[in-house]
Amino acid sequence: PFIADLDGLPIPMHELLPLKRYRMPLIHGPFTFIVTSRGCPAGCAFCIKHVTYQNSTRLRSPKLIMDELWKLKGLGINNIHMYADLFTVNRDQVMDLCQRMIDEKIDIKWTCNSRVDYVDQEMLQMMHQAGNWLISWGIESGNEQILKGVHKGTRLNQVERALKWSRETGTKNWGYFIIGLPGETEDTIRETINF
Repeated sequence: PFIADLDGLPIPMHELLPLKRYRMPLIHGPFTFIVTSRGCPAGCAFCIKHVTYQNSTRLRSPKLIMDELWKLKGLGINNIHMYADLFTVNRDQVMDLCQRMIDEKIDIKWTCNSRVDYVDQEMLQMMHQAGNWLISWGIESGNEQILKGVHKGTRLNQVERALKWSRETGTKNWGYFIIGLPGETEDTIRETINF
């Protein structure tokens, strides 16, 4: 069975890894990952999470995430990727974590993954204020029928709105796209490129 309470897990032993050697494009200096949650409630037909987590979603508490962030800060890591199937899966968790990062003045830079239908303007502003500088969005296609066919559950107007909100905060947007989903044609591929 799945581990129901992620807070029962110990903080990973980051100190055993060669952290100073980890590099990522666009990130200046060493970085690492923090797991903030597991699972995603969305029903995208192409996603591996149906195999790994089905439809369950389990969260770590903002307090324990902060404990791990401070541990990493002490190891000289100031760049974090908030690793989750969907970082913004729970608004209360995100807002609480961001407020703690601001209040405790941890001063780190971080990135995350999100969906365009799991954010709002206030959340994106708070995330940026807490050090978020890039969001990777699962956009997949610029064609509504392709999105519908793979049960993405989002619309193109939601994509435009979320990325506009994000950009207004000063956060950079990074899009994930899939070419070759069921029903794809040269015309739908061109729609995605144009979009």
